[in-house]
Amino acid sequence: MSETGAGSALSQTRGSLWPWWSNEAWDRTSFTWDLWYGCNYRCSYCWWEMGDLWADLAKKHLILPPEKWLTCWDRIYDRYGTVRVDVLGGEPMRYPSWKELFEGLSRRHLVSITTNLSISMADLRDITDKISPERIHFAASYHPQFAKWEDFVEKVGFLKSRGYAPHVLVVAWPPLLGDLSRWSEAFKKMDVPFTTSVFQGKHEGREYPDSYTNEQKALLGLTIPVAEEQRYRLERESTRGKLCGAGHVYANIKANGDVYRCGQDCLGGAKPFGNIFDANFGLHESPEPCPYQHCSCGEFAFLWEDWSRKKGRRELAVADSLRRGAAREAGRG
Repeated sequence: MSETGAGSALSQTRGSLWPWWSNEAWDRTSFTWDLWYGCNYRCSYCWWEMGDLWADLAKKHLILPPEKWLTCWDRIYDRYGTVRVDVLGGEPMRYPSWKELFEGLSRRHLVSITTNLSISMADLRDITDKISPERIHFAASYHPQFAKWEDFVEKVGFLKSRGYAPHVLVVAWPPLLGDLSRWSEAFKKMDVPFTTSVFQGKHEGREYPDSYTNEQKALLGLTIPVAEEQRYRLERESTRGKLCGAGHVYANIKANGDVYRCGQDCLGGAKPFGNIFDANFGLHESPEPCPYQHCSCGEFAFLWEDWSRKKGRRELAVADSLRRGAAREAGRG
């Protein structure tokens, strides 16, 4: 895909009803990338903390100069064009040479970073000087056990003031539920979307999300805007046997370059189907049935029945946006 073609596709996506970093908008190839397993927080509800896995995971991640990773992502560009890369961790913006890495990655791909925003304001200013809002998105994850409210809000406001469109997410750990309405209202006043991520784990001897009460589920329903998130993560509807595009239009990349069809494949002990350091790496040729009872990592977004239906809605929204744009141009003429 040429740079012109990628730019055209980007402008069309931006003209639709959803932003490119949303699964409701993006109908091309995307990847989740666990960049590394280094984090300056140790939140009680974190999967890696609950399982005491940080030290073991850190043995597997690769600390490489940016150009080593970018060579892999350039090959992916040559094969698939501009893709969306959702970068997770650990804390991605504490990886060595992270600014150079993301600046290089964003030249050809669209980058969404889930970050606790614990970097300094100077570093935040620097990265926003280097990468435009059209190429990078910040999914700001608020962790009240470690983050100072005033500092976090200031940084979210700074991103907003510079033309970015951050959204804030909070893990719906039971001890935090009483503050959700207050936090939601605060970010609503800032015109910043606020969402919750369903807690998956054990608290006070009870397993979640199964132990959420009906009242708690109703509360979370107000801060989970995507129906599939409620359906598969909160209500735990089974995905087993459903045709899924994970591995076909999407894949989950780990910090050593191993590629899994989805996060559940990795958690379930399946072998990776490739590695991005392999010059011949490619995705599966077609969607395949999901082998799991439940989808814990959010790849239900690629269930084929929903993907195909949303793709049709997206195409209609883009076409409508282009028609309205043409009408405006004709009016100016």
